[in-house]
Order: sequence, then C-alpha cells, then structure tokens
Amino acid sequence: MLKVIAVVVVATIIGIVAMNFIPKLSGGGNEGDPTQVVDDPNKLTIGITGQVVKPGNYILEAESTLQDLIDKSGGVNSNADDRCYYLDLEVKANEEYYIAPKFDLNDICGDEPLPKVNVNDASKEELMTISGIGDAIATQIVTYRNDNGIFYCLEDIMNVSGIGNATFEKLKDSIYLHE
Repeated sequence: MLKVIAVVVVATIIGIVAMNFIPKLSGGGNEGDPTQVVDDPNKLTIGITGQVVKPGNYILEAESTLQDLIDKSGGVNSNADDRCYYLDLEVKANEEYYIAPKFDLNDICGDEPLPKVNVNDASKEELMTISGIGDAIATQIVTYRNDNGIFYCLEDIMNVSGIGNATFEKLKDSIYLHE
C-alpha cells in the first residue's frame, strides 16, 4: 500500500513539473498572461487595450512596433480610430497602449462619431473645447508640444505637467494624433 502511495505522489510531482515546462518548450501558451515574467532582455512585456480583438499583455521582441503589438492582439476591430496611433511607433517594455474608438460606445446604433481634437496641431482655444481641459492644461500641452515635438501615442499626453492617469482616462477618447 505504501508503494502505491509513493508511486502516485512521484507521478503527480513529475506531471506538475512537466506541465510547467511544456508551454515554455513549445514557445506557446502565455503570450497574453499578464502575470508572466520575462527574463530575456530581448523580449518585452507590453499591454494593449481598447479597440483590439484581444486586449491584454503580450511578449514581443525588442524593437517591436505598435503594428507588431496590434498583430499579436489579433488586430484592431472595426471601431478603431486609426488617427489615434502610429503603426511604426517603437513600443516600450512594461507600457500599455490604448487604441481609441471612432464611434461612441454608448450609442446603440454605433454611428455617432466621437468629437475629437488633434493634440498635435490644435490651438490652445481648440484644446480647451475638450471636457476637462482648461486654460492652464491647454497652455501646458502647447508648450510641451513646442518644446518636445509631436505626441506619438495617446499616452504621451501624460508627459504634460498636470495630466495624470485620471485626466488621461477622461480625455483619451476626445483626442487624436494625425489626419
């Protein structure tokens, strides 16, 4: 009886160890697992949310682009606003990229375009038409843009003094980057 129990315990341990190594050896498995840790310096863990087929965290090669990340996530859906991202943007490790919608998600028919302002060329007055953007923040956006150049992804707006996560969440569907 003791031999049977010992064999079952050993077989269980071998099975658990084997199951942990099979996805790693086959190269599949955890590309979208947000808890997976990447030890390889040539691999990046990057998140994507918004109007993509499968939002989540993905592992990509170093020097990957937003196009690579979008492809890994199954592509953009029909509501993705292509004015809100640059496909050739080199993505950064441990960042999350948002793909904004074209149309209001609360509109049942889905045919009412969201009013948006181009943050890369809008005047201070045009920026102030965005809900939550007042005189001070609009001035900061223009100053930042003049000093640093254009915004290459929506998240870059958080580099502007006075815009943090909460403000970004409020305005991310009201801005775009290029025509």
